[in-house]
Amino acid sequence: MALHDSDLHSEDLGTSHAASIGTKPLASCSSRSFIALLIAQLLGAFNDNLFKTVVSLLVIGRLAGNTQSVAYLSLTAALFFLPYILFSAFAGYLSDKHSKARVIQSTKFLEVAVMTLGLIGFLIESPLSLMLAVFLMGTQSALFGPAKYGILPEMLKTTELPKANGYIELTTFAAIIFGTAAAGLVSSGRLGNPGYACLLIALLGVLASLRIEKGSPPTVDVNFSWNPITPNLKHLKTIRADSGLWHSVVGTAFFWSLGALFQLNILLYSKYTLGMNDLQTSLLLAVLGFGIGIGSVIAGRVSEGNVELGLVPIGGIGMVLGTLALSFVHTSHILPFIFIPLLGMSSGFFIVPVQTYLQEYSPPETRGSYIAASNFLSFSAMLVISFLFWFASDVLFLSSNMIFLAMSFFIVGAAFYLLRLLPESLARCVNWILIHTIYRITTFGSENIPENGGGLIVCNHVTYVDAMILLASMRRPVRFIMYRPIYNSPGVYPLAKLMKAIPISGEDGRESLRQTLHHAAELIENGELVGIFAEGGLTRTGEIQEFRTGLETIMANLNAPIIPTHLGGLWGSIFSHEKGKVFWKWPRRIPYPVTVTFGSHLSSSTKASEVEQAVRELSDAYTTTDVRSED
Repeated sequence: MALHDSDLHSEDLGTSHAASIGTKPLASCSSRSFIALLIAQLLGAFNDNLFKTVVSLLVIGRLAGNTQSVAYLSLTAALFFLPYILFSAFAGYLSDKHSKARVIQSTKFLEVAVMTLGLIGFLIESPLSLMLAVFLMGTQSALFGPAKYGILPEMLKTTELPKANGYIELTTFAAIIFGTAAAGLVSSGRLGNPGYACLLIALLGVLASLRIEKGSPPTVDVNFSWNPITPNLKHLKTIRADSGLWHSVVGTAFFWSLGALFQLNILLYSKYTLGMNDLQTSLLLAVLGFGIGIGSVIAGRVSEGNVELGLVPIGGIGMVLGTLALSFVHTSHILPFIFIPLLGMSSGFFIVPVQTYLQEYSPPETRGSYIAASNFLSFSAMLVISFLFWFASDVLFLSSNMIFLAMSFFIVGAAFYLLRLLPESLARCVNWILIHTIYRITTFGSENIPENGGGLIVCNHVTYVDAMILLASMRRPVRFIMYRPIYNSPGVYPLAKLMKAIPISGEDGRESLRQTLHHAAELIENGELVGIFAEGGLTRTGEIQEFRTGLETIMANLNAPIIPTHLGGLWGSIFSHEKGKVFWKWPRRIPYPVTVTFGSHLSSSTKASEVEQAVRELSDAYTTTDVRSED
């Protein structure tokens, strides 16, 4: 399968997900356990970035001297990445073999021990101790990651996962903001030894982790291997057989390797190209984290409980523009603080759906190992990036600006690939953003849209954008039956073809009409949703017209539901025929209030007149409750 939200194997997910959690009710993002996890990982990420950045600033300006700064920066990064390669298989084993909550708590205790070593390193000013602490901090993070991400599907409802990942990324990069900013303050030594602060933060992380509730015990026996490489390669081979999971893993590795290169390059860029001090350098990294955090939350909001893969190519395009813009900035201290947050927001759009896909669609019994294998690939790429950064800077003598330019060209290739891989997802996402910008949609009866399996959505027809509004109101893709002359019009055809609309016309002839309706029936039988505007045309009066019998032909031999649907509030909008003209009217309000109501299921044998009556009843309910008065 391709990495495509219309191809997601929801049936498999629903069964395996339920099995992984037993009978324990799943929580929301406001649960005490999830908040404790957020706090624990925020404190850990803060410690990571505070400690690594302080050590990096020390080696770049104090311990090593400027002539060796690139080599020491690369070494520091490599020491942090290496444990993900050496111990990721063990981390996956721990996550699948034991309670993920217990693994999280144990790694937080390990963090206390590592920060104690870091404190000693700062006290005796020992580069060796500090480098060892960086390596051990990477080990702690490698063990923590699979349990942190793997516990989310056990803790939360499936529809909460995109939002949860948005919060995870937000708090992670909020930690980067404050951790890197604090590093600039404490690296001067004016605020005392940073080791004491790191140790205190680690202790607070332990306390937070103890509030995470223990999930269901593992249901499968997992074999342990002393070989750190082979288990990961085995899991990657298994993942490779599923194109969706594979693209998710590769996308994650792509993101984090670019992030590592950016973080290394920005340190030299800010100091030697822009002439910034340590505090300004830290703030530059912090605004990147701020941008990623905001982008992650927006991505969670746009996803609306779904894995919205259309955000991925949008994020890729934004990352291209951000790195390209930075490559042309040589002296300004203002422009980087504009371009870098925008780059960060684009990165948030990219990473949230990619990571959510892996969590949601990986098998529950091996989810920890799959995430560990993903970490193995990601940090292997980051280790290679550290070497390439040293090679580009010290051997090829490329400037920081040239490295940013090279990054932009590299991302361009990935962006074009994503556009080819996810065209329908991109179109759905752009449609969601556009429609929710113009309209404020209130949706009722969303629970009547089946999570999987086929069905026929039958709706009244008010405007030329009705299908777009319905698509923006639903988690699942819909194949709409569309009047052929409109389908073939130059401004509509590319999008209609991309969204796999079904063209139909009364001029096609009886046999052609029969084949088209039979094709719609086959799609429903194969588990897809089909949408039809049964009036056969736009209303010219604002009233619901008589429904035609084509829907009866479609559903004649099917065992699938009919979902009566009503669009309210659209009569009078610029795309309706009010006053006898379309578009050439002033919009009454932006965003324009609209309601979408999905009614209770009707059987496949329901007559067109009965479906019409059901839609009329939804219309009466809309008029009676006068939803528009709320706006």
